[in-house]
Amino acid sequence: MRNIQVNVAEKHAKIQKVNILELEINKIREEIGRDRQEIDKLKRNLQTRRQVLQESLAYFKKFKSHQQTIITKDINNTKERWRHVHQVLAHSRKVLIGELVSLFDLKRIPIQENHNIRIKENGGISENGHIATNGISDDDCEHAIAGITLPKKAHYIRYSMNDKERKEEIIKINTAVGHVMHIIGLVAYYLGIKLPFLVINKGHKSFAKGSIHGIPISKRPLYLTDKNSEDFTIGMAMLNYNIAYLCHTQGVDIPYSRVSHTLQNLFLCCQAANLGRMGHLTALNRIFDQSFNLDFEEVVKWMFVWRNGSDLEDGELRFNIPGALYDYFEEDIDDDNENVDGETWVLCDTV
Repeated sequence: MRNIQVNVAEKHAKIQKVNILELEINKIREEIGRDRQEIDKLKRNLQTRRQVLQESLAYFKKFKSHQQTIITKDINNTKERWRHVHQVLAHSRKVLIGELVSLFDLKRIPIQENHNIRIKENGGISENGHIATNGISDDDCEHAIAGITLPKKAHYIRYSMNDKERKEEIIKINTAVGHVMHIIGLVAYYLGIKLPFLVINKGHKSFAKGSIHGIPISKRPLYLTDKNSEDFTIGMAMLNYNIAYLCHTQGVDIPYSRVSHTLQNLFLCCQAANLGRMGHLTALNRIFDQSFNLDFEEVVKWMFVWRNGSDLEDGELRFNIPGALYDYFEEDIDDDNENVDGETWVLCDTV
């Protein structure tokens, strides 16, 4: 009986265990069924996405060839509109500067009628070899602004005059320089050009300043008196340097020997064939570099050459420079702190 009872107990335990296993098997079968349904669903989604991808690739290939033509056409149209706007801008600049020239009455004035006749007879070539325009050489013309001329050779004070004549001459020079500063500021603004030196037009307190070779240059007066002739000459050199750079940006190169021709260079800039096409603020034909072949130190020396007189010996220019000018350039000569790009001056706005 004991063995029978043990066997019966084991039988019931095994039956119970079998029932538990059957429940677990049924549960796993249900999970497998659900997983199979999920797999079938994922397979259908995958197939659908593959079909969509293939259709998209086919559409993209077709669209790409068509869209490339449209994009190229749009780019060309944009460039064409850009060029048209640039042409309109250049024309507007020419018109504005033409109005300035008319307003300030900046013009050429022939001064040697007899010599002009000889130039015409020589086929438009003057005796010194310069080509004449309309039978008149630039060397045989004065340029006036508002009816006032400026000396070409930096003879701003002529001590041969009496006091009254000298005072009248100084007034005329200061008036002309004031007009020049005014028109340069407007021309630079219209053309979008940043000038090497800052020029401040404040009547008898007018001055120019800036930096060359990284060395700051103190204020130099742009208002002439009997006592500031040397400083005024350096200030005029800075002003003339601005004009020469302005000419350079518009395709007119000014040699050292003509830098002191203030009104003539300004007139040449305003009459340039490519006037208004290039500038620092222009989208097309923008001036990115500061390439300029005139050295300011040489410009100042040439200004004093014209002011004090010079001689040509062995192909070199010989002249006397005031001691103050040597002091002015002493620090510049010893300076080796030129930047990596070789740029030697800082662009400034004109006020």
